Amino acid sequence: MTDKYANEIKKTGFVLESKINDILQADGWSVISNKYYEDDFEGNVREIDILAYKVSKIQQVDVYTTLLISCKKSEQDIWALLARPIDLKKPNADWWPLHVWSNDKSLTYHLEKPKIKKTYHEEIQALGVTEVLETPNYEVFAFQEMSRVNGTPRNDTNIFKAVTSLIKAQAYELGVLSGRKKTPSVYQFNLLSIIDSELYRLLINGDEISQQEIDSEHYISKYIIKRQETVSRIRFASASSFTNILKDYSRLHVANKKWFDTKITSFYEEILTDYSRTMILFPEFRAEIGWTLSSEMWKLNGQQLDRDSIGINWNKSGKYAEVYFENIDRYVSILSENEQLKKKVSDALLKIYRYKGEFRFAEDDIPF
Repeated sequence: MTDKYANEIKKTGFVLESKINDILQADGWSVISNKYYEDDFEGNVREIDILAYKVSKIQQVDVYTTLLISCKKSEQDIWALLARPIDLKKPNADWWPLHVWSNDKSLTYHLEKPKIKKTYHEEIQALGVTEVLETPNYEVFAFQEMSRVNGTPRNDTNIFKAVTSLIKAQAYELGVLSGRKKTPSVYQFNLLSIIDSELYRLLINGDEISQQEIDSEHYISKYIIKRQETVSRIRFASASSFTNILKDYSRLHVANKKWFDTKITSFYEEILTDYSRTMILFPEFRAEIGWTLSSEMWKLNGQQLDRDSIGINWNKSGKYAEVYFENIDRYVSILSENEQLKKKVSDALLKIYRYKGEFRFAEDDIPF
């Protein structure tokens, strides 16, 4: 009896998935195979071959470096990527896509800055990441499966499916994280399309077309997600090159830890001197001290404190923090002598703002 079933299954991508899974786990990645996601465009459920991640705790935040991987095998065909010389000054082009989600306010403050995508790419590369986020050398604008025997173009169906499944899976994961993650976290996503076949670049330059077998190529894709254009980086790679390529994604995780750690630290650095950063965390600070201040004022005057009147200010001349609220004026000296209350406020300043310096109760003389 021949092993016909075992031999035939080798022609599918399942064996490749298993090999990629083993390589990832050997390098310390956690792996989820055949993860399902909802395709809200077509109203059905799809799956992504592999979701892999590394996670590390940095200060208060769990940092996830995430890989979404599509695995394909072609017995008859090679994959050809049609490319042209790249124009990095091309209007409206985005050569530095970045897909990051975080529920930590110190990080979202940085991630919402207008030029953060290019800044992230440049600073991560400066931390030793070589190929993962490099600016593409060529602009890939189309792809084809082509006969290994005679070069006949087939179509782009399998390649297009790999690309769209990655982009849709990424959009799904980004969309559900806000409901899933409650602890402070940040996720950085990377998309890879692995092909167990030869990978070629067909470079079109005027009337000349040159072909070159390659190990990997960066493809910047524009796609419509929920009626909005999204730009994503897909890394095409041959299966034989994956072990070597993965080393740089591991370096990316190390760099991500350093980068996000630096951004968290810079957010809290002299935060109370910056009104915009102070206000980002102010709801948490007010919630932390609101009940205590309200209780103390009730003891002093029998009136309920409007917690919305609580404020915080930075005294530039004295270089200390000021806490104030409505009708505090005649009670400042009494509150300032209440050591238990002062400790409660000091603890809140340390917990929310990481501020260890002096603070004082102040009159509510802020004009606006």
